[in-house]
Amino acid sequence: MSVLLFWAAPSYSFNLGKILKDVEKSTQPEPQQREIDVTIQEPTSPPPESQQSTGNGGLIGLGQSLGVFDKKTSKILKQSVNTLQALQPIAYKEEKAIGGRLAVEVFSRYGGVYNDPKLLNYINLVGQAVADVSNRPDIDYHFAILNTESPNAFATPGGYVFVSIGLLRMIKNEAQLAGVLAHEVAHISQKHALQTLERSRSLQGISALSLTVMDKNPGLFDKLIDEVSNVLFTKGLDKNLEFEADRYGREFAYRMGYYPGGLQNFIHKLGASKENGNSIFMSTHPSTGERYNRLKKTWSRYKNASLYPVLGRRFLSAFKRPDKS
Repeated sequence: MSVLLFWAAPSYSFNLGKILKDVEKSTQPEPQQREIDVTIQEPTSPPPESQQSTGNGGLIGLGQSLGVFDKKTSKILKQSVNTLQALQPIAYKEEKAIGGRLAVEVFSRYGGVYNDPKLLNYINLVGQAVADVSNRPDIDYHFAILNTESPNAFATPGGYVFVSIGLLRMIKNEAQLAGVLAHEVAHISQKHALQTLERSRSLQGISALSLTVMDKNPGLFDKLIDEVSNVLFTKGLDKNLEFEADRYGREFAYRMGYYPGGLQNFIHKLGASKENGNSIFMSTHPSTGERYNRLKKTWSRYKNASLYPVLGRRFLSAFKRPDKS
């Protein structure tokens, strides 16, 4: 059994200048004449009395006026409606704008781009392969190598994935690489950062986040970026989301045909390494022991795992492990 990789199109590589232009373009207001909401029409006649608001919250207010709901129940229902409105999914256009801005920040914080076109193409091949079998294969994914020896990996909304050269030095085979990249792809496919953002206090009272909304509230976009940055680079995602990314990441690598134990073997190695002291990858994730043990508990579902390749030679051929000096 082998894993075939097809040469990645150049569009899958990072173009930092293009990202900056896309972010700038996406946050610019659209021409005024195009801001027309065709879904809202002025009624030609008033609605039936049974559908009219009583001035106290539509059907909820009507229920209260008829004695069906008391004031306490009405208040709880209104809060529930407001919560549901605040959790409306963020559209892909807005997701990509947020992720693109964060991608620029990742480069700024972590050494910029590591310059090795051959290695970058290889990372894109493996990354795109697992992205294609993910739960969200219909968006563009972009993979980049960060020029820092600290073992780190990040994913930002919209399809942007980063691994540091320091982390790549610790990987032993392609199955481990696929597992690491698939973990980051899983954060994007399952919209983990967006789930966190949609519960943000900054979005309270906003039923749907759009570029038009962000344009009308200029400070909102920057505030959202600050909040997601704090989660990605300081606090970390909820640990249950990290466990979920581990499970999905392993599954995506397995779907592509890799040995499914690559990710958990790398996690075990990462925990034993002395090079992870200043790693954001470590400080923003649950302990490696807990992650490894959780994956091990569900290992039995991969009954034919030993038949799947690790591809150590192919990885070593692509990654010559240059000196750190």
